Amino acid sequence: MLKVVLLSISTTLLITTGQVLWKIGIQKAGGFHLPGGEPLFANIFRIVFNGWVFSGFMVYALATVFFMWLISKFEISLIVPITSVAFIYSLLAGYFIFHEQISIVRIAGVLLIILGVFLVVKN
Repeated sequence: MLKVVLLSISTTLLITTGQVLWKIGIQKAGGFHLPGGEPLFANIFRIVFNGWVFSGFMVYALATVFFMWLISKFEISLIVPITSVAFIYSLLAGYFIFHEQISIVRIAGVLLIILGVFLVVKN
């Protein structure tokens, strides 16, 4: 069981890393704009081929392969709830990397998620 939990948590860390790379890349590229200014295709091209965003795609793709392997070997009703620890990673990334303000309510929500993951794994 410990192996499954650690693999799931590691996969989730890769998923969140990919998402963080996307956010960094979008910020460095000047944002993602809906139609109105820059042509849509040029906007998408500028974002997708940004090095940070592209790296995020690669990390996310690797995580997806790991996730597919996990659900092929173990119960999906166990794996998917464990991957909710991504909320913890994203909260930490928001605070430490992007300097976001994190409310006490958001922290309480993440603590409830941790409790939920613990209950799923214990069962």
